[in-house]
Amino acid sequence: MSAGIAIHPAQQNKLKLSGLALAIIFGLALHLLPLTHGLTAPARIILQITGFTVVLWVFQVINPGFVSILMMGLMLLAGVRPPSVFSGFSSGGFWVLVCVLFYGFAMQQTGLAQRMSYYVLALFPGTYTGIMAAFLVIGAVLALGIPSMTVRTAIMVPIAWALVKSVGLPPRSRGSALIMITCVEMAVFPGCAFLYGSLFGPVVDQIFHARQLPISWLSYAQVLTLPVLAICLALIFLNRLALKPEAPLSVASSFGRERLSALGKITRGELITAAVVLGSILFWATDRYHHLPSFLIGMFGLSVFALSGIVHDKDIGTGISWPLVLFMGGVFSLASVVQEYKVTDWLAGLVLPSVTHLVGVPVLFLLVIGLVMYLARFLDPSGMLAIPMVFLPVVEVAARAGIVPLVTMAAILITSVPFWASYQNIWMAMGENITEGLAFTAAQRARMATVYGFTALAALVLAAGYWKLMGML
Repeated sequence: MSAGIAIHPAQQNKLKLSGLALAIIFGLALHLLPLTHGLTAPARIILQITGFTVVLWVFQVINPGFVSILMMGLMLLAGVRPPSVFSGFSSGGFWVLVCVLFYGFAMQQTGLAQRMSYYVLALFPGTYTGIMAAFLVIGAVLALGIPSMTVRTAIMVPIAWALVKSVGLPPRSRGSALIMITCVEMAVFPGCAFLYGSLFGPVVDQIFHARQLPISWLSYAQVLTLPVLAICLALIFLNRLALKPEAPLSVASSFGRERLSALGKITRGELITAAVVLGSILFWATDRYHHLPSFLIGMFGLSVFALSGIVHDKDIGTGISWPLVLFMGGVFSLASVVQEYKVTDWLAGLVLPSVTHLVGVPVLFLLVIGLVMYLARFLDPSGMLAIPMVFLPVVEVAARAGIVPLVTMAAILITSVPFWASYQNIWMAMGENITEGLAFTAAQRARMATVYGFTALAALVLAAGYWKLMGML
């Protein structure tokens, strides 16, 4: 999940020790903070463990998966019941995550993801606008079967970089930066349009079920698909204006076709994977009729992959990132525990006085939520913790004011992937690493990040009108 920047081992150890010391100090400080005196003694300990854990995650003192295990051990030591501590690993969201991560592995393993990407590229004109539009379609299509933004980035960035080099764009030129930064944006952001299109989806699903709030694949799409895709389209044109290339571009129409031809005929494994992914999407979209748990289809899908030889025994351990799975399971558990111990109610008591007077003006409320999310991402590079920590304290007061919970969540997700700093957005850092820092400069990245930042906020204003028409505000 990191960018892979070279750091001297001694310096790295020093940074880790500094992060550990800061985590301990921060956790102890939360105990002494007068504001926490409104919590019960057990809840205050949970808050301290949470603060300690967040700092470890932010500074990557040890692998985030191991931090989750440490956090759960501390919760057990603090007296939290084991069923609550491990609740994240028994939740539907966790098993959706495991299943769809294997879907992504199957698409990559069979070559289906690459075939789809080159096919889309072959359909679009070889101009800057055409290439960026192609990456939007690729990102949206891959998101239907690959929820991991990391996997999508790993698939799309090498394709984009090969294209940049094939047409002779100079390193760190405006043209190179425009294509590569937009490629990363389109590998990441379109997934927010679908409930299981990003790793944020299972987090959202878990939060809503823990709070007993209604959510389905279709209701989520009704709120978020149109605004997210509209933002992506706007970014294609605004990025082009903000980072005007040195000269026009004309990529040979044969680029995508040649690489598609090199892949050969579509294989049996690709056909099976496509059928499983499409069948799962149909299952999720019709949950209002069958009322079956969303992870059920994934269990059968994994069985199909195993029976057809797409996923082998050895792939169970290596096909997906188990440290990521452990990390996410810990996040799911943390979201449940902080609710059980009323830590979110305490946070609401701090936040509500400044938010209550805003819910009467929904647009202003949504903008403030978006700005808070931008700030939260400076502290939480993954976004997995920022989502529940921003959402839970305000959802009830917003709902009482007529703002549907999914709309409040939409404001958070639309502003969830800023990249003013590389560490804020691990996928942009991946793009820098894959291209060895030759694709774009820090200044170019910051300029494009500002475009995204203002576009997302403007989209919230416009989306408010759409949500109003839909009866959600």
